[in-house]
Amino acid sequence: MKTILLSLVLLTFCTAGAMAAPLPGGDSNLPVDVTADNMVYTADKNTVVFQGRVEAVRGEFKMWSETLTLYLKSGGNGGTEKTASPAMEGSDLDRIVAEKNVRFQNGTQTGSAQKATYYSAKNLLVLEGNPVLHDGDNSIRGNVIRYFVNENRSVVEGGPKQRVHAVFSSNDKKGK
Repeated sequence: MKTILLSLVLLTFCTAGAMAAPLPGGDSNLPVDVTADNMVYTADKNTVVFQGRVEAVRGEFKMWSETLTLYLKSGGNGGTEKTASPAMEGSDLDRIVAEKNVRFQNGTQTGSAQKATYYSAKNLLVLEGNPVLHDGDNSIRGNVIRYFVNENRSVVEGGPKQRVHAVFSSNDKKGK
């Protein structure tokens, strides 16, 4: 039976978001290519916001949303020194939030949610707003899906309106 929790999709999302983290079995130097209707960098808020038909691509991983916000850590200088452009190294990233109609794809694996938040320090991805993950005929959905990248562990939480629902297929289409 195929493993369902789609850890590869979640891990790939995390690495695409973290920018400096390596892709599983891939090249850590792959660029993240982001396309959007506009982008706003606000130095005093330490944010980079992509808005309107956002598409982020890294290798075979693709993600779409209406808004993608990168929250950068404050510099070690107490915020007194301003630079012309944000430092985009993985260690400078606090979190990434994709919102509104979030969808992602990596090969046959797909997923969607209304909000996806990646916390860099915790290496944690949280999917909210009717999150669902698919891998072929397999799927899982719940109220909140948390993926702990370092532990390769997922927790799918149900709620009063959205119980956990998983579908496992025993069909192995790879052998056909």
